[in-house]
Amino acid sequence: MNVYQHLDELKDSDGVGNDAIGLHKEFLSLGWHSNFITRIPRTGKKIENTEFYATKDSIRFRPNDIHILHYGGQGYPINKFQTAPGEKILRFHNITPSSFYKDSTTPEIYAAMRRFESLSYLELATLSISCDAAWCDSPFNAYILKSFDYRSLRVIPICKKYEEFPPITRANNNICFVGRYAPQKKWEDLINFFWIWKSKFPSAKLYCIGSIIGAFDGYFSRLQQLVENLELTDSVLFKTNLSDNEVIHTMRDTSALVSMSEHEGFCLPILEAYGIGIPVFAFDACATRSTMNQAGILFKTKEYNLLAELISEKIMDEAKKSKMIQEQFRSLKYYNDYPWQKVLPYLLRQK
Repeated sequence: MNVYQHLDELKDSDGVGNDAIGLHKEFLSLGWHSNFITRIPRTGKKIENTEFYATKDSIRFRPNDIHILHYGGQGYPINKFQTAPGEKILRFHNITPSSFYKDSTTPEIYAAMRRFESLSYLELATLSISCDAAWCDSPFNAYILKSFDYRSLRVIPICKKYEEFPPITRANNNICFVGRYAPQKKWEDLINFFWIWKSKFPSAKLYCIGSIIGAFDGYFSRLQQLVENLELTDSVLFKTNLSDNEVIHTMRDTSALVSMSEHEGFCLPILEAYGIGIPVFAFDACATRSTMNQAGILFKTKEYNLLAELISEKIMDEAKKSKMIQEQFRSLKYYNDYPWQKVLPYLLRQK
């Protein structure tokens, strides 16, 4: 049996790419042929035992093929997916509301993002007609699709095995977050919080680990200006273009991951922090709660002084910190032990 995963671009560093590569490995373990069709050519690490096709290529599909469209918004030419013979599945990864770009970018970018959002939801409505099922990576994403009346709506997490490291004793009060430098991540809130945090712990560092998006480079410049205005240039470190190993190494030099993000379809860095063995504190928004899976600590308001007290209480007390970390490891077990080899054949009716 042939499985074709359709996606705009296959990256190593984002949730969509991790999911597609993870599914590819599971398909191979099941003895199925696994292929990728992308609009943008892949430039990452070599992936074994697969064929890569461009959307413009002429491919001979068969009626028993399986097609999975990874969708995070308009971009991939969905007609190729819709007209292909075989079973069709939408793998929904969320669409960021354009409202996040209103006051954080230029009027032109905001207008473009509003158009992108509208076109994306129109495509979701169109895809509901041709798809046999929709797989969402969080209950939050499933809630978004409910109004589109997909035939079969399932929630299955991002397909990824997370590394687990033995906890280490850290003699610092550094904190971090990982994600794109995009307005919905609310990096400015994290930087403002860190100003309070540093007043308590003068030697602390904030590691902002992320990637700069060309369309939002103005937002990144605003973050740099904020750091300068708060006189934090020696303490807030923007880490860009890091390899996976460099990200892990940097995170392991911190005592906590703090997320101020207000829109997440899943949020992989939370689970990566679980595996690294650092406490996670996250603003309760969208899919963050379900991804944390009853571990870590959620906060509902951004009262920085109270949050600083809460975090310091948890990470300075070895017993409380150890309890948090062990709860996070137990939560991570759900993801690392997920029964993909049983779930996928069941969902694809290949028992």
